[in-house]
Amino acid sequence: MGRYSKETALFLFLGQPNSYPMIDNLVDDRTRIRRRFLAQRDAIPPAERATWSERIIQSLVSLPIFQEKHFFFIYCHFRSEVETTILVSSCWAQGKTVSVPLSQPEHSQMLAIILTETGHDLAPGYKGIPEPVPPWEQDRIMPPVSIEAAIIPGAVFDRYGHRLGYGGGFYDRFLAQAAPQAIRIGLAYSCQVVDQLPSLPHDIPMDLVITEQEVLTWSRGSCATNSRL
Repeated sequence: MGRYSKETALFLFLGQPNSYPMIDNLVDDRTRIRRRFLAQRDAIPPAERATWSERIIQSLVSLPIFQEKHFFFIYCHFRSEVETTILVSSCWAQGKTVSVPLSQPEHSQMLAIILTETGHDLAPGYKGIPEPVPPWEQDRIMPPVSIEAAIIPGAVFDRYGHRLGYGGGFYDRFLAQAAPQAIRIGLAYSCQVVDQLPSLPHDIPMDLVITEQEVLTWSRGSCATNSRL
């Protein structure tokens, strides 16, 4: 189950301000954690979310890794997620190629579709999430092996790089099977970060998590270093 056993992970999680009583079923526990933190994120006032999102994106684009990479896979923000519009614009301004997720729920997978600068590429798709509008040419499907950096949303992150997503496993499968080489960058507000999450073997850890307060970085297989902004 990753770095810790179920019992140890839940014990560590119990000691944090954002925690739940231990329950027998780990999946149920993760569902409750997810719901709590999504509700907490939804409760952030929109103006504050916009300000924090801009600060998070500014932190990301100031990192050397952003300057070095050219092929990006970026989620299209939905509801109260960290907003990514400014990030996409920053990529285009520097001549970078941006692809965004297109969910294929019938196959439980995603495609990376290259986003153009026309401004008319997106419309509500799977579960209302903005997705590229079909039809698109075959050459707009970015080969996953080309992706150098993947920008990932989530419900909760911890200080060991673990991520708790939305329950569908789309990003975990995509990162593990299609684009394992991509640098994984999670974007979140500080209220979405806890010391330790109970994890499962299929969870794909992040290489960086960026909030409005800090940048957390890991080398794969190591513990976190915390760089305060």
